[in-house]
Amino acid sequence: MSEETMTVVPETTEEIPAPVKREKKPIPPHLIGNIIITVVLALGSVVMLFPFLWMLLATLKPWNELATSHIFPREWTLYSFSDMWTWCNKNMQGGIIRGFFNSVLTTVPVVLVQIVVSAFAAYAFAKLQFKGKNIVFLLMLGTMMIPFSVIMLPQAWLFGAMKLTRGPLAIIIPKFFGSITTVFFLRQFFYSIPDSISEAARLDGAGYTRTFLSVLLPLVMPALATQGILSFIGNWNDFLGPLLFVRSRDWYTLPLLVNRLNNGGGSLEQVPRTLAASLISLVPIIVVFAVFQKKIIGSIVFSAVKG
Repeated sequence: MSEETMTVVPETTEEIPAPVKREKKPIPPHLIGNIIITVVLALGSVVMLFPFLWMLLATLKPWNELATSHIFPREWTLYSFSDMWTWCNKNMQGGIIRGFFNSVLTTVPVVLVQIVVSAFAAYAFAKLQFKGKNIVFLLMLGTMMIPFSVIMLPQAWLFGAMKLTRGPLAIIIPKFFGSITTVFFLRQFFYSIPDSISEAARLDGAGYTRTFLSVLLPLVMPALATQGILSFIGNWNDFLGPLLFVRSRDWYTLPLLVNRLNNGGGSLEQVPRTLAASLISLVPIIVVFAVFQKKIIGSIVFSAVKG
């Protein structure tokens, strides 16, 4: 190609647009509120968990370090657990294992029977029609106003006369008749269920028991699980009932054992073994709550939606 026919093309440069300044969007007020609530709840959880953490670390300390200000032990030891094990085996046949078995025996059957009986009673008060229903329910609610301190001595005398205090029957049998608090709580849930559901089951030929077990009971299962957990915690931690109604050391429950472990009136040497037994008694409660926590949340959501 000759030089005469060559044409020079001028170079063109593209203009780069100036960067656009974006205005900063303000933080939404609800986001600030959520951050504040999260921080407050986190601080609250730390405050609530600190005593449990201190108890756990105290069981790993020698007794002479309990009076010091440091939280973590300088000398790690499991002497508190061995001391607790030795004392329980010396003062009670079967030791801490027997105490654990006694607590299970006086809690699990009681909770199962109590929840079933209370659910049947709540269903009757909510969905069935019979004469004097409201009067009977009000009388039952009136018994909630009577403190246990008023009736505990007559109950202790009665159970002693019936020779029920030789074993755990005095703290098992009375609770088989249900719980007024559980009946009241479950009655509100049964009321929230439309009557058309039970009427449809009745038209299909289901009786009262079949309607309750197959149709209505699954609908209130979150509430039933919540009451079961609360009943389990209350019966597992019950101290006054076994203290009054259990006379034999062989039937001591874990709360009674924890009390007996500190039989020196608050001696510092006995605190680690008492804390070790308390830690062991907390394990079933933590496990039960961890397994059924979704049921508790479901119960709260269910009551909020129905409310």
